[in-house]
Amino acid sequence: MDAAGTFAVDPDPSGPPYVLDEPSGFLVESGPVGTIVLNPVDGLGLEGHPDIAMRRGYCCGMDGEWGPNLVCTCGAVVATVYSDCYQVQELRLRPDAVARED
Repeated sequence: MDAAGTFAVDPDPSGPPYVLDEPSGFLVESGPVGTIVLNPVDGLGLEGHPDIAMRRGYCCGMDGEWGPNLVCTCGAVVATVYSDCYQVQELRLRPDAVARED
């Protein structure tokens, strides 16, 4: 992701569930479309998911492979951070859990 304070909206499916793409034989993401992609440092006020299994990762951070791993201080599940060393570092807000206010 780009610099802090910027965002993008991804029109493609993001995250789990993963489904089989018949032509290629690979598992592909079929999660929500329209996720809002931020720099991870812009996730102010977000906390790790209360279910430790959702916060899984490897050596350097959370991998988001099981779905949303961050919650709002109110407890609502709102985002997935991809912060492990083998991934693009990004924070994805769930489009059904947030609203843009100008």
